[in-house]
Amino acid sequence: MSSRRLTALLCCVAILLPACTRVGSAGPSARHPWTKPGVLRIADVADPDHFNPLLSTMDLVEALSSLVLSYLVIADGSGKLVGDLATEVPSLRNGGISKDGRTYIYHLRKGVLWHDGVRFTSRDVAFTWRAVVNNKNNVLHREGYEEVEQVETPDDYTLIAHLKRRYPPFVSQFFTTLQEGSKGILPAHLLEKLPDINQAAYNSAPIGTGPFKFVKWDRGRGMDFVANEHYFRGRPKLDRIEFRVLPDDNTIFASVQSHETDMAVSVATTQYQRYTHLDGITAALYPWNAANVLILNNTMPGLRHVEVRQAIAMAIDYPGIIQKVTHGVGTIAHDIIPESALGYTPNAPYAYDPAAAISLLKRNGWEAGPDGIRSKGDERLAFTMDIGAGSANARNIAIQMQSYMRAIGIDITLKLFPYNVIFSHEGPIIKMTYHLADYSYTMPYDPNNLIYLGCSERPPIGENTYGYCDASVDAGELAGLATDDPAARAEIYHKVEKRVHETVPYIPLYILRRPTAHNVDLKGFSPAPSIAPWWNAWQWEI
Repeated sequence: MSSRRLTALLCCVAILLPACTRVGSAGPSARHPWTKPGVLRIADVADPDHFNPLLSTMDLVEALSSLVLSYLVIADGSGKLVGDLATEVPSLRNGGISKDGRTYIYHLRKGVLWHDGVRFTSRDVAFTWRAVVNNKNNVLHREGYEEVEQVETPDDYTLIAHLKRRYPPFVSQFFTTLQEGSKGILPAHLLEKLPDINQAAYNSAPIGTGPFKFVKWDRGRGMDFVANEHYFRGRPKLDRIEFRVLPDDNTIFASVQSHETDMAVSVATTQYQRYTHLDGITAALYPWNAANVLILNNTMPGLRHVEVRQAIAMAIDYPGIIQKVTHGVGTIAHDIIPESALGYTPNAPYAYDPAAAISLLKRNGWEAGPDGIRSKGDERLAFTMDIGAGSANARNIAIQMQSYMRAIGIDITLKLFPYNVIFSHEGPIIKMTYHLADYSYTMPYDPNNLIYLGCSERPPIGENTYGYCDASVDAGELAGLATDDPAARAEIYHKVEKRVHETVPYIPLYILRRPTAHNVDLKGFSPAPSIAPWWNAWQWEI
């Protein structure tokens, strides 16, 4: 998910971007003997569910697919929005957004080729939008795309999106890399004649316009990519990227330590400090619009009561988790949107106060039984917590939760799921069969959270997998979409964020910084704070 190490002590006192590197015998400009020139070897604990980001529910796929696909708009290393297949980001100033906020114009790059040599045009963007909103396709994230009433393609290099209503978050959601559900552009000439894309051969052998071409997928073991000689930004500096699936975080660490792997796709926070001590490895912490959250199924007995959710929030030692689980990588959470987002509200963090949690439960009639577990009527505070197998981070958090909750009379039983199952369309979260679960996610670039918190947004319509429903939050989220005035929107979202904080639909445990670890010989690596961070992979060099 790393530090430039001048010495073990000096590097780790850097405040903004600690970087630690231990360098072996090679000079500063020479490759080390373990490096394969032009070949980057990367690894992760999971194998993709699909290799089509429209259908996948995995962050891994959003990262890997950014090597093969391109987008209309991306975020650079500083989080600034820049054009990708679009020549610029639509705005009121450049005429790309109409004054009524309902028309967006994208001017597309000329001379872009698909990996099979076919010319990229606006027809491909229009097709991909139709694929996203086609209910026959198993697409999880449709926010933004469903706001489009009609797409026009007046010529091969112009795409006009007409919205049903004013929708300020649109440019941050429509074929971007910014947040959950990022989607690259798919080739119309290969897919548009299919009734749906769920079983398309393309999902296992994608063709894109991105910097690397897909070569092969050895399921359960990995996949290979080679440089796209005709990439529109210029030929990538790497010749090849080899992705390998390894069983767990410890195996990845050992592989990086032995230099059989050059880069971990995502470094577990539990492992980060270990990486800072490896010879020939650069470890650094980068900004990331992400949070680790304890999610609560608000529809379940016990959890449907706000006082129970509030008590759970009071029973958690947040600084303790940050130190014990993230080893200082995480930071205290104040809000459910990034600090850079309009309307960010620095709420007082949930306080660790088990005694207050017990008092709150008692006042609301939750009495402890002979086994110490509280109940009221036929509702008992005994829950399961679903976590992804292979993730030491999730397991460590779950074990901490068992201890914290037991102290206030709540029982937690752990349930393990394969990573590519727990987040699948048939998994416990989307099916809402879970009680509690833990995961990290990229927060919305725009403060709008209606898709996650709206009363009418439960799966499969939306992504309110918490089953949360609050009339004032609904009204506020809708009001925030009705104006483009930044000051008015900020005021609205301040009220929304405070109400969400009070009613605890889910609990941000900590805000993440992106831990990275890679071969010191890799140059040009500069991840964006977005869900698909590899915005400049064509500039990487080893």
